[in-house]
Amino acid sequence: MNKLAAFAIAILLISGAALWLLAPGAFNDFIKNQIETIGSDTTQQTVKVNKVDFQLTKGMAAINGLSISNSKGYQQPNLFTLGEISLDIDIASLAKDPIIVESFTINDAKAFVEMNKSGHANFQEVIKAINSKLPKTDTATTTNDAQQEPNIRVDKLILSGIGLTLDLRQLGYKEYQEKLPLINLGAIGGEKGLPASKLGIEISKKILANIWQQAKKVQAKKLKAKAKEQLKKEVKKLKDKYKDKYKDKAKKKLGALLDKFKNQT
Repeated sequence: MNKLAAFAIAILLISGAALWLLAPGAFNDFIKNQIETIGSDTTQQTVKVNKVDFQLTKGMAAINGLSISNSKGYQQPNLFTLGEISLDIDIASLAKDPIIVESFTINDAKAFVEMNKSGHANFQEVIKAINSKLPKTDTATTTNDAQQEPNIRVDKLILSGIGLTLDLRQLGYKEYQEKLPLINLGAIGGEKGLPASKLGIEISKKILANIWQQAKKVQAKKLKAKAKEQLKKEVKKLKDKYKDKYKDKAKKKLGALLDKFKNQT
């Protein structure tokens, strides 16, 4: 489940595509289409978005109702869903370099971490797909592409109200639900910012790493509690077994002593 963060994969390309399209002249429907197309191609899952609302004159942008379908062989219908990604943009920076996103907030998100019978995680599958889509090292191409994108800096990346579902049913355990606390992952892009596509990757990496760490903690806690519960049951069985065994032995010894006492009297 390394980089369980696969759900960030989506955010990776999703945020990358959305941030690149902050450039003047981008239309909401076009942005929505690009997020779905790029996200689906990169994750090799179906990415859907209900609505995109970029209001650059007000320094606001929102991506609503995003979902990423789950990989084949898993029971959950989705890998990741969210209510809204909201961006607060420094309007004055739109004509400058870098463009400054004062806050990038992910609201009401749900990450579905699931293990199959082989012990693999759905997030692993998507991460593998993403890695296969990442461009190989090519300095010239990277430089040319970067020149076509604005540099963007995010001052504050916030994960708010994320619900984590840890589904271990295929391993014989349960489906666990956890609510993660609000998390501020800090600034991304440095002082000069990064080309939008690279910034999207950095955002995804941060989100993936954080969610994965949270999921590992929850998994360890739940499995430890389950093992402790099972151990208690086994100990009780042993106690009951030997208690009855020694009780029978004690009765026999007491009976023998009483018989001996009677014979002596």
